[in-house]
Amino acid sequence: MQIRLVCVEDGIENYGFRKVSSFIKSIHPQTKIAYIPTGNLRSILKVLTEKGAGDLMDKDILAVAQFLVEGDLIGFSSMTQYSKTVHQIIAKIRHINPKSFIVWGGIHAIVNPEDAIKHADAVCTGEGEFSFKNFLELFKSGKDYTIASGFWFRKGNNIIKNKNLPLMKPEAMDNLPPLTYQDGEYIYYRDKGFKSINSKDFINFGGLMYGTIWSIGCPLHCTFCANTKFIEYDNAYRRLRHSAPRTIIDEIKRAISKQPHISTIGFFDDSFLNLPYEVLEEFCKLYKAEVNIPFMIVGVVPNYVRDDGKIPLLVDAGLNRLRMGIQSGSDNILAFYKRPTKLHRIKEATEVINKYKKYMVAPAYDIILENPLETPEDTRASLDLIYNMPRPFTLNIYALRVIPNTTMAKDLEERGVKVPPIDKNYFVDYARTMGNCLVFALTVWKMPKWLYKILRKKVYPVQTKQKHYPILFWLCRTGHLIKREFDHLRFMDFSYIPGNLGYYFWKLGVIRFWQRYILKQYHLPKKIKNLKNKLSNAQEYPQ
Repeated sequence: MQIRLVCVEDGIENYGFRKVSSFIKSIHPQTKIAYIPTGNLRSILKVLTEKGAGDLMDKDILAVAQFLVEGDLIGFSSMTQYSKTVHQIIAKIRHINPKSFIVWGGIHAIVNPEDAIKHADAVCTGEGEFSFKNFLELFKSGKDYTIASGFWFRKGNNIIKNKNLPLMKPEAMDNLPPLTYQDGEYIYYRDKGFKSINSKDFINFGGLMYGTIWSIGCPLHCTFCANTKFIEYDNAYRRLRHSAPRTIIDEIKRAISKQPHISTIGFFDDSFLNLPYEVLEEFCKLYKAEVNIPFMIVGVVPNYVRDDGKIPLLVDAGLNRLRMGIQSGSDNILAFYKRPTKLHRIKEATEVINKYKKYMVAPAYDIILENPLETPEDTRASLDLIYNMPRPFTLNIYALRVIPNTTMAKDLEERGVKVPPIDKNYFVDYARTMGNCLVFALTVWKMPKWLYKILRKKVYPVQTKQKHYPILFWLCRTGHLIKREFDHLRFMDFSYIPGNLGYYFWKLGVIRFWQRYILKQYHLPKKIKNLKNKLSNAQEYPQ
């Protein structure tokens, strides 16, 4: 029996898909894995021109469908932004072969199974590895597969909804195969069809970074996040689960053995700093001894950023970039998002991070614009927070969009407030208001206070009728993007900049030379080393 697995997204990072697909191939070797990028999320030209998630042409939809119908079982993975493209591919598959059995998994299938089941025969609503294994055993043996836990099934006019399996335990995570990474996958290019993936494809889409996820789960319950749906299924999702440090180190070393040009490791966990100190300490020892290249962490929660524990430990091991969620500078809006972090704690966290600015690319802080519930005071409060933050920094700037079935989607519906859905691009199509202009401008330039006060008076929430400034917005946003590129180039960090430029620098030895130069030029202060030793010898680990 042949299985075809595809991920439809705006790139080829797709950590969840790579995790599940490697497991499925390990239990059923007759599995072909493919990426269907609708575009390149990190393309500099695409970012500058505000081109969001692309659409596939009819001939592309046909080509993808013809590849997939060769399988006896077809599996999709996608986020909600790309669900309409999946709808089109499934429709074409049904036209070619109405008997094709189609399974849909990934974030969209979990948060909005009501939509996915309209198109697929089966929808995976939880962690996919063991659920799929049970389903596959029943499916291959000709038994009643509709009893498989973790799935919804469409049978005639009926929808069968089964409960999810218990969440995977850490011991089981240690026994999973490493993420799919240049293991015989295919990639689809418009007008060119499918081809075997190689290192050039990873460089074009992801630069010189290898991305992965070590821990699963998030202690927060932010209303805008898809995690609220995961927690609704099982509250245990709020607890972090992770494999052993040795397991993740071996995965990283495997990736580097395949692509020696990898110069940065990216950890895309939801709450990396929430891992216990003793676990991070073991990880750092192994990482520094066996990997010893810079790494970045995202999903940083301000509550866990302290100057007396994990940050100096990680910086000493190679941390050179982090991303932290701020979302808003208004206590009212933070309360609406159910963010448990107060403004004073956000400010303290940015000050702690700023102490390590010599060793790290400018930190990236997430901010959400265009919330229609904001008052003028709320919108201006976010600008005030940004204006006063210690520099350097950059921002990941998002316009508010709604993920179906999240807590926020339900809250807004109850209030009768309409916000564009997530499939309307959240990283483009910003309103050209003065407030949005200033958000981008402040990442580049801390203007004099007298000028800031004048412009601040022109700032209103997005729903307020106001003057727009398209030329000023373009200038501010372009300046923001240029500065961000420069921040990375200063550290020879090509995790944000895709394409061949970074590869040529690596080939010439410039990247490794520069990384060593940075470490020598900005050696870790004695106080950090002493603090790290003190914490290591302490009877109680910091939380």
